[in-house]
Amino acid sequence: MDRYIASTLLICGLIADAQGAPLEWDWLDELGPPAQSSLTVNFGADDADGWSRQFDLSLAGPLYSRFDFSYGESYIESDQAQLETDYYSLGVTTDPLAEIAVSAGFEEWGDDEALTIETLWLGFTMNLGDFSVTLMPQQRDIRLQVTEWYRRRADHVDLESRDIGLMLDYYAADGWLFHGSYFNYDYSKNISRLDEDYRVVYIFPLDTLDLASGLDDYRYSIGIGKLLGEMNIDLAWSRGRSAVDGNYASLTSLSLDIPLNDQFSFNLMGGIQDVDYAEEKILFSNIGLSLFW
Repeated sequence: MDRYIASTLLICGLIADAQGAPLEWDWLDELGPPAQSSLTVNFGADDADGWSRQFDLSLAGPLYSRFDFSYGESYIESDQAQLETDYYSLGVTTDPLAEIAVSAGFEEWGDDEALTIETLWLGFTMNLGDFSVTLMPQQRDIRLQVTEWYRRRADHVDLESRDIGLMLDYYAADGWLFHGSYFNYDYSKNISRLDEDYRVVYIFPLDTLDLASGLDDYRYSIGIGKLLGEMNIDLAWSRGRSAVDGNYASLTSLSLDIPLNDQFSFNLMGGIQDVDYAEEKILFSNIGLSLFW
């Protein structure tokens, strides 16, 4: 886990600064294991009959690098459609605790018969003592499927989005963590026409329009976390504006990470989602188990 790596780096720094002082070799007995690999399985559900499942594999690589793989499925039920989406991602990160860390990855999300998004992203992280700053540019290729009637003119409609994200973390005393992020999305076409032009119902299926409404214009988040012994607790809030219909959606979540022993950790999350056009808020929960080796 990251706390083991941090302990190792701290002690190595103290030894390097000792300038010939006697070494406290007993400290070595308290060092944790090297960077670990992990497999996490998550299952989620909400009170709108939706569900999700996701598998995350994180492998420790040479020079403290990490290789990450994820696959997930979700089911969403709305007033207009019943949607099933798939998600997978591949990513690699250099030593995340170095002064400068670089990451890159690819992910795909969506429904092949409605809307899919392919994302290429880069991350540049600067660890500045108690602060961590990450700049994340990304390129998204978005494909919208069309109705059978419109396929006489085109098989699908493609657009691009060139985005930029900024993430900040502050590690305070006594195990407190404060974090925030902001993402801005720049589309190659005016996608607000998907909501304003009545003719779109003849061009795009309802499933496509339903998923497209989740394309953000921008999104931001703030959160606070606390390390309580071996347990992590985090409270987060995010809000985004749809680039299609201008509606806002906010999400509030509380998550717990509870180590069971050196090999297993139990993850629990719950929260609420609020969308402008929805009459009722959606309650959701997620449960997961992580294996470390």
